[in-house]
Amino acid sequence: MTDRTARSALDTVQAQLDAFNAHDLDAFVATYAQDAVITGVAPEPVVGSAAIRAFYEPRLQNPELSCVIETSVLFGTRWVVAQEQVINAGVATETIATFDVVDGLIARASMLKA
Repeated sequence: MTDRTARSALDTVQAQLDAFNAHDLDAFVATYAQDAVITGVAPEPVVGSAAIRAFYEPRLQNPELSCVIETSVLFGTRWVVAQEQVINAGVATETIATFDVVDGLIARASMLKA
C-alpha cells in the first residue's frame, strides 16, 4: 500500500520485516516514526530515525542476517506481538517483539531475546 495511514499495524510490521530481509535500509527506516524508540537491541534505547539508521546500517550489510516471524498477534488496532527467529550465519535466536504502530509507522519496538 502506498498510503501508510491506511496500512494496518500487521502490514506495517510485515513491511518492516520485508525491508529487513531485503537488507533495504531506507525502506526499513521508513517503517519507523521520526521519534521512534527501539529497546532490547542495544544496551541503551535506540531513539529517532538517525539513530535507527546508524544502528541498523552495519547489520543490514550482513547478507547472513534475516528474520522470520513464526507467529504474530494484533491487540486492538496498534499493538503487534510477534514471535521471531532472528537468523545470523545459520544460527537462530528466538525473539519476542512488540510493536506499537501509530498512523502506519512503528512508534515503539521492544525486543526480548530468549
